[in-house]
Amino acid sequence: MRIAVLNITAGGMSGGYRKYLHNVIPRLAGHPDVEAILCTFPKSLNGQDWFDSLTNVEFAHCSLFQSLGYGFAYNLKHTLERFDPDVLFITTAHYLKFGNIAVVNMVPNMEPFAYSGRKNPFSERLRNIVRRKIASNAVRRSQRVIALSNFVKQFLVDNLNISENKISVIYHGIHHDKCFKQARPSAVPESWKGDFLFTAGSIRPARGLEDIIYALKHLVTRKSDVNLLIAGAANPNMLPYLKSLKSKIAEFGLLKKVIWAGSLNQEEMNWCYKNCRLFVMTSRVEALGMIALEAMSRDCLCIAADSSCLPEVFGNAAVYYQPKNSRFLADTIQTTLAWSDRQRNEMYGLMRKRVAEFPSWDETVEKTINELKLAVETNNLKETGAGN
Repeated sequence: MRIAVLNITAGGMSGGYRKYLHNVIPRLAGHPDVEAILCTFPKSLNGQDWFDSLTNVEFAHCSLFQSLGYGFAYNLKHTLERFDPDVLFITTAHYLKFGNIAVVNMVPNMEPFAYSGRKNPFSERLRNIVRRKIASNAVRRSQRVIALSNFVKQFLVDNLNISENKISVIYHGIHHDKCFKQARPSAVPESWKGDFLFTAGSIRPARGLEDIIYALKHLVTRKSDVNLLIAGAANPNMLPYLKSLKSKIAEFGLLKKVIWAGSLNQEEMNWCYKNCRLFVMTSRVEALGMIALEAMSRDCLCIAADSSCLPEVFGNAAVYYQPKNSRFLADTIQTTLAWSDRQRNEMYGLMRKRVAEFPSWDETVEKTINELKLAVETNNLKETGAGN
C-alpha cells in the first residue's frame, strides 16, 4: 500500500501532534503492508528534520492552507500525481479530492466544535468558525474517519449526523516501558526540590489556566508552600491571553511562585512529571490529551478538570474538580498533597492499571493500517457499484 500522509495546516502544529507523527510515521514505514509513504508539510515546519532516515518515506512541501484559496491543493495534486498513492491519510480534518483515491481523515482538535471560545480574541473565534466548517466537510466526504476518543466519535454522530459505522476510535499509543530519559529544564531553579505543581500544553483559553492560577492564590492564602511550573508556548494570537494570566499572577503576588518554562523537549517533560508533586490538567476540551497519557505513564499523580474526554482518558486514575471552580481545585490540591503513603500507592496502582488499558504505539499503527485498508476497500466497492 502506498500512503500519502497529508499534514495540511495554516502553519501551526501543536507539540502533541508532532509527537503523534514522530511515533506513527516510522512505524507505518516499517509495516510489511506499506510499500511507500509520502509525507507532506508546509515548508516552514521543516517536518523532514523530525525523523531519522526512512528509506521508503518521501518528504515533500505543500503550501500553507488558506481558507479563501486553494493554492495548497494545486501544489499537492502535482506531488500526488507523481507519487500515485492508494489512499490519502489526512491527519488534520481537511478534505482533498484527488481522482478516485480513498480518503481517511483524523479529527485531532475539538476546540472548533466544542469550546465556546468567549475568551479567544475575535480573530481566533473567526478562525474556529472556519475550522469547524472545514472539518465538518472533511468528515462527511471522507471514506473513513479516525476519532481519538469516544467523546469525539459521539460528538460527530450526535452533532454532524455522521454514521457511527464510518468512524473508528483509535487512541494514541503509550510507551509502556518505564525507561524515560530525564533532563532538568533550565528554567527550574535548584531551590525547587519537588515542591511544585506542574501543568503543560499550548497556552490558550481552552486550556483553562486561570483555574490553577486562582487556585494557587487560594493555596498561598492558606499558607501552603507550593509553587507552579507551566510548560508550553503561546502563538501570536494568544499573547493577549498570556498577558492577562501574567497580570493576574502579579496582582496576586505570585511572581516568585510561578515559572513559565516555555516549550520543553521530551526529556525535560519527563523530569517534570517525575519531580512534581501533582500534575494538574485544566483543559476545557480535548480530543484526547496526549499529555494526560504521558503523565499517567510516568507515575505522576494527576488532578483533572471534569470536562470533555478527560474522564474517558484518566478513568478512576485521577482526582477531578469542576472546571472554573478554583476554590474547589485548591481544596482538591490541598487534600491530595496530604494523602498518606497508602492513599498514594493506591492511586499509583490505579494509574498503572489504566495505562495498561491503552494501546502501544505499534497497536495504534496496526489499527490505523486497518482503517486505511478498509477505506480503500470501501472506495473500490463504491467505484464498481458493488456497494449499492
